[in-house]
Amino acid sequence: MGGSFSGDNGPVAPALPPADSGSGSQGLVILVHGFLRTGVSMWWLARALRRYGFVVRTLSLETLLPDIPTLADRLSARLPSLLAQGDHAGPFDGHVNFVTHSMGGVVVRSLLSRHEVPGARRVVMLAPPNQGSRYAERLHDGFFRLPWGGFDPLEKLLPGHRGGCESAGEPSVEVGILAGAPARPSGLPWSLLDSSPWGSELAPGPPGEHDGKVALDETRWALADDFLVVPYGHSFLMNRREVQRQCVAFLRNGRFER
Repeated sequence: MGGSFSGDNGPVAPALPPADSGSGSQGLVILVHGFLRTGVSMWWLARALRRYGFVVRTLSLETLLPDIPTLADRLSARLPSLLAQGDHAGPFDGHVNFVTHSMGGVVVRSLLSRHEVPGARRVVMLAPPNQGSRYAERLHDGFFRLPWGGFDPLEKLLPGHRGGCESAGEPSVEVGILAGAPARPSGLPWSLLDSSPWGSELAPGPPGEHDGKVALDETRWALADDFLVVPYGHSFLMNRREVQRQCVAFLRNGRFER
């Protein structure tokens, strides 16, 4: 499935109603951050999901050096403690969902392919490099000229067989993908690199076809149940209210609002 959101000046779907305070939890949501981030980067999204009645867990993974399978295994090892945590919102309904940002989506694909997660139901991926990232490739091969011996942190993000994204796995859960495509990408480090002599060399594609780091075609995954394009950049996609609203829609109904 495919679709697009017309942007801040276009028609906007009605706001989703908040959860009925007497209806109990709508499910557990585990938030998984992207490359070189921590769980703090998902704070605003966690706050929004809790307002809609979800029990939310955040965590931080060290993402610089481990490959995708190692990160998936480390996330799996953290799950028992995440599921056992108390929460003021009360017990969840048995469903385990994930909302991910950037490389976090690839890690969860690998997690659900390599490990059994009882109750796993839905995954919302925000700007995932499911096919790897040409931006990472250009940094790796040109700007930084990696690898430097055994230090090769971008290798896992390279496109195709060179990286670990495309082959991360094909879990049997419902997946919705939100991809960003602003008219002009922004956000660090893009704002520092989008100038001579690097701008055109590092760009993942023409303007309007990428979020500054990941191109639209790189976010796609053949087994996704829904796909929506929003006019926002990569770095802070998860903080946008429309993105948060769409996360709630997919977690509730298995599809985005249009």
